[in-house]
Amino acid sequence: MAQSYKSLKEDFVSNLSGGGIWEINYVTAVAPAAVLLWSALQSRRGFFVDYGFAAFTTDFLLNVGAILAATTIYSSAPTALNTLLILPAIALYLLPHGSRTRSKKSSPPVVTNGVPEKRQGQASLDPLPERPFITHYRGSMMVVTCVAILAVDFRVFPRRFAKVETWGTSLMDMGVGSFVFAAGLASARPVLKARESGKTASIGASMTAAARHSVPLSILGLVRLYSIKGLDYAEHVSEYGVHWNFFFTLALLPAFAAIIQTLPWSLFSAHFIALSASLVYQVVLDTTSLKAYILTAPRDSLLSQNREGFYSTTDGRTESQRCKEATSRVLGSFNANGLAIFLLANLLTGLVNLSTDTLQAGRARAVVTLLVYSLILAITAITLHLKNIKLKL
Repeated sequence: MAQSYKSLKEDFVSNLSGGGIWEINYVTAVAPAAVLLWSALQSRRGFFVDYGFAAFTTDFLLNVGAILAATTIYSSAPTALNTLLILPAIALYLLPHGSRTRSKKSSPPVVTNGVPEKRQGQASLDPLPERPFITHYRGSMMVVTCVAILAVDFRVFPRRFAKVETWGTSLMDMGVGSFVFAAGLASARPVLKARESGKTASIGASMTAAARHSVPLSILGLVRLYSIKGLDYAEHVSEYGVHWNFFFTLALLPAFAAIIQTLPWSLFSAHFIALSASLVYQVVLDTTSLKAYILTAPRDSLLSQNREGFYSTTDGRTESQRCKEATSRVLGSFNANGLAIFLLANLLTGLVNLSTDTLQAGRARAVVTLLVYSLILAITAITLHLKNIKLKL
């Protein structure tokens, strides 16, 4: 009997073993290489001072298109793609400044989170200013994640980049950890500012604030759960479990972070807490039957049905404690509304999968679909950011 389309889709993302760590490094290096070229265009030619159609198109192709290419058509030659990005940047830096960058009147504006700000004469120094490299990292991470969650359903996306079944390392396996790490980078700033001013929130106030983040995420998790079950959508059970999904993982993190942050010594030992929790968890995995339980236990209870999601949260919840002016407009916008854009990406991914046979799509059709999908996300992110709309999830 022929396999159903749903089972074919599930098989397509199951029993994978990943690839090499160095290849992942070469692929992800495309993001900073693209930013280097963006920076060269801006600093030497003032290309993005007037942010019109040409500037947006270039920004999009560099900081989104390059990542898309690295995970699809250039997946077997990421070094060549890095070279194509770095050499023009070096050439631009060797050339003299353009007239637009020499003019004090038309010099590039200060950029924070991808949006130009008005210059102020003697602005007071911020002890904890927003760092461009953090915005770049968070924006690029979001772009890679959004590209990958749809690209993985097409054959143009190498199987070695998809999540592994049990052992191994892949590009997509970096997703949850990167999300948690990026959240930690942002969440520590207000805590550090409060400590700097001598103000410390009570555990009650911290838990209330955490609930404001957790409740919407839990609702999104339930909506995703019932949508997948109701539409009989293809799912990879060993990724998170039968009912668990990524939104439930994110929903649990704020409460644990709030508890740790209210401890008087938390900021001084955040690294110790994170490393200790990871070490203890690894020791438990290696010295008890927990590892076998996670990998092979029958799914005969609510916990065992969702063991992958629950125990990955147990390990990941302290990772956000390790460290608590964007470059491009596109990356700044992806960073500003990250979770909202990720939610839109999930909705569009479902729409594409329900309306298109991704397994039969050729390379050209797949790349065009992914390019249009990425363009929709970028335009949405920039529109929200320019209108100063920040959707808190």
